[in-house]
Amino acid sequence: MGNYSRKILMMTFAGATAVLTLTGCGDAKTQATSVTIDKEGKVANEIYENFDQEYYDLQGLEDMAASEISEYNVEYDAPKVALDKVELLENDTLAKLSMTYDSASDYSHFNQVILFYGTVDEALDRGYEVSGNLVDADGNKIDPEVLKESGEKHIIITTEKINVNAPFNIEYMSNGAALKGKKEADLSEVTTDTATLLLSK
Repeated sequence: MGNYSRKILMMTFAGATAVLTLTGCGDAKTQATSVTIDKEGKVANEIYENFDQEYYDLQGLEDMAASEISEYNVEYDAPKVALDKVELLENDTLAKLSMTYDSASDYSHFNQVILFYGTVDEALDRGYEVSGNLVDADGNKIDPEVLKESGEKHIIITTEKINVNAPFNIEYMSNGAALKGKKEADLSEVTTDTATLLLSK
């Protein structure tokens, strides 16, 4: 029951792919589904989805999310996932769901996707492949020697093509990733199954 209803929840909020461009007051505004990872590995997730009041009920969506989170947390001694807020934006045409996770692992398990945050050495120990095809902001491919010396640097690996906010500067990334700042990348154009961000430390 849990997996089935969780899939419904994430489909309802278009968890991994929603990037919505809205026009209001004459200005274009983009709301992008995103994850933010802090230095301790905790994850904040903001999901945006078009909201049609003929089909959706905000309280119903909030109740569904709370139920799924409660079902997940009951397996642990302390809560691992929290629902921070469900709200309507843009004249009630856009729903925003804000959640927090104790770790990238909890995010992965709850959403049934891959999200890894740790050092390069930790990623390799857990069986992840760290691609040698990463590029910097100018499109230059990473030097193999630099990659070999990056064992203690942090890395983010994910199957979700969303915006990622990293705790440290992004030095190298998968082809197709677009930097939106020193610590933020848009992964929507990455064509490989997983996207990788190698951080500065």
